[in-house]
Amino acid sequence: MTDKDLRKLRREELLELLIDQSRKNEELQAELSKLRGRLEERQICLQEAGSIAEASLRLNGVFDAAQTAAEQYLENIREMSGRQESVCAQLEQESRARAERRIAEAEEKCRSMERETEEKCRTLEAEAREEHDRVTAQARQEAESYWQEVSRKLEDFYAAHAGLRELLAMHKPGQMQG
Repeated sequence: MTDKDLRKLRREELLELLIDQSRKNEELQAELSKLRGRLEERQICLQEAGSIAEASLRLNGVFDAAQTAAEQYLENIREMSGRQESVCAQLEQESRARAERRIAEAEEKCRSMERETEEKCRTLEAEAREEHDRVTAQARQEAESYWQEVSRKLEDFYAAHAGLRELLAMHKPGQMQG
């Protein structure tokens, strides 16, 4: 599997690969145990073979195969671990980038909403001022109209009662006309 293929894998798939490698390790350990058992058998064979050199050559082949298998397993584990760390780092970086984008979008949305709210407030304030000015002008007009009506009625009253005023002015209190 290439690095590119490993990066495409999800975390669960990577863990499955790691589990498979662990199983292989256990199989290799079991094989190593078998080989050790066979080694003991070979020691018996060594006695039967009669030649230490011949037994040594046979044992070296077994140990070399076991050593090669163990080294290969360790190398696979190191490689998988490195790939997994790389994939995890990439996923973390992508997650951070998404989170930062979402935060930036939310902040921009808040600023937009704030601008809209301020604009609505300005519009409502202008409408309220216009309504205030209209109501105030109407109240002034009504007050002026009422005042003119009261003034007219007072003038009418004053004119209607001008004769009475003259009569009262001629007659001073305490004087009787006869």
